[in-house]
Amino acid sequence: MPSTEESVDTYIAIANERDATKRAAMLDACWAEHGRLVVHGGRTLVGRAALLAMYDRFFADPRVVGVRVVAKDVRGTTFRFRYVTEFAEGKTIEGFDAGEVDADGRIQVLLVFPTPL
Repeated sequence: MPSTEESVDTYIAIANERDATKRAAMLDACWAEHGRLVVHGGRTLVGRAALLAMYDRFFADPRVVGVRVVAKDVRGTTFRFRYVTEFAEGKTIEGFDAGEVDADGRIQVLLVFPTPL
């Protein structure tokens, strides 16, 4: 059973993993089977397959360089982190995510705010 910190670190690493097979294995390790990703504004993705499809679209954009975490806080079963998505032309987008893990230590809900606070 992974710790909250291990699951968060694995999830963050997925945002820089371009190999789809490796991303799937990493997601299996850190994401609850029916985990939910809720994007600010109301869009919700449920389950690993939905997240894998999201990351496939993310990495299909040739402008994407990667994601850099600038702050992370993990306490018990909750966590939050601030990040910057970097693009080839030098553009960056700051975001903030917060979530909770289940009894197995896997992320069960992630609230995504893909714009600066």
